[in-house]
Amino acid sequence: MARFVCRVGTPSGSVLQKEINAASESEAISRLKASGFHVFEVKKKFSLFGKVKKIPEKHFLVFIQEFLALIKAGIPIYNGLSILIKRVENRKLKNVLSEIMEMIKEGKSLAEAFKEFSDYFPPIFPGILYAGEKSGDLAGVLGNYLNYQKVMFSTKKKVKSAFVYPIFLILVAAFAIGIIVYVVLPRFSDFYAGFGAQLPLITRVVVSVSKWIASHVFLEIFTVFGLIALLRYFFGTEKGRFFYEKMLLKLPVVKNIWKKYVTSQFSRTLAILLEGGTPAVNALETLAYSNPSKILSANLEKSIKMVRDGKSLSDALNETGFFDGVTLDMLKIGEETGSLPVMLKQSAEFEEEELNTALANITSLVAPVVLLLMGVIIAFILISMYLPLFEVSDIIS
Repeated sequence: MARFVCRVGTPSGSVLQKEINAASESEAISRLKASGFHVFEVKKKFSLFGKVKKIPEKHFLVFIQEFLALIKAGIPIYNGLSILIKRVENRKLKNVLSEIMEMIKEGKSLAEAFKEFSDYFPPIFPGILYAGEKSGDLAGVLGNYLNYQKVMFSTKKKVKSAFVYPIFLILVAAFAIGIIVYVVLPRFSDFYAGFGAQLPLITRVVVSVSKWIASHVFLEIFTVFGLIALLRYFFGTEKGRFFYEKMLLKLPVVKNIWKKYVTSQFSRTLAILLEGGTPAVNALETLAYSNPSKILSANLEKSIKMVRDGKSLSDALNETGFFDGVTLDMLKIGEETGSLPVMLKQSAEFEEEELNTALANITSLVAPVVLLLMGVIIAFILISMYLPLFEVSDIIS
């Protein structure tokens, strides 16, 4: 699906700019005409690295919380959105909500309207709305989803915080090494050149490398930014995401954190969908494109076929090889006792507790390793520069 920016005329004579998701330009035009618009212009929306920037999570959570409060108060959906659109601070969210209101006025359901703007919101959100509308308990399903989002928002913050200190240490060490290479080493080399003595091999190598680095600053800056842009583009593709995740799953500490994060998110989302009355197959289909793991998504496609063929959910998920024994056991117990959503939530809580423990340990494990590695590099450079002082002292004497 691509996103198109369209300039259209309404039956009342006004001209609007609308954005629409469609497989092609012709599909976008036909859908706009079917909605009663006169199409003046349709252009494919350009976005750097091919991605639309999502609504910030903080603004999205505030919107859900206020929207839920209005629904609980008995205010109709359209009226509730018209109230919220005046309070929303984020300009992009305000524009999207105004488009959604137009679609609801045309007769589309809330889930269908939000699905048109799925690039801006979490991919699971239209499925949540569909489950709430289908079950007739939109407030209850949205309440569960809001709690889920708060938990996941907190978990993401913990994951980021756990890596802040090690990254800070790496940046400080890199800055220190940069000062040594660009400032200290050239002065040392000029100092030693005045004596005309043969420097040790290790010193000659370090000095040559530092001179080359210092004389190609612009090339290095261009290379770094070019590499960052290339990696961002590559990791934005399907193959890039698979490669990135495979690399994560090969790192001992990170592998454990990633799997527990994905598993807890999967369990909580599946519990919400099942509670909302979504059939297991449909819930898995939603999770197949909305979970953060591309490897799990590929395996879920196989699990969906197994469930359709009559296999139990726990047995089908066991075939993925992604979930640990505790999660699968709790799923099996939930199926046998008829309390699958409850067991899924308990499984998510168990995984989150272990994730918090792993995140607490990562600083104590990674920080000393980073300090030791950077200390060795800095010590190696300094030793290589001070080593010739012994020969210089002999020359002077």
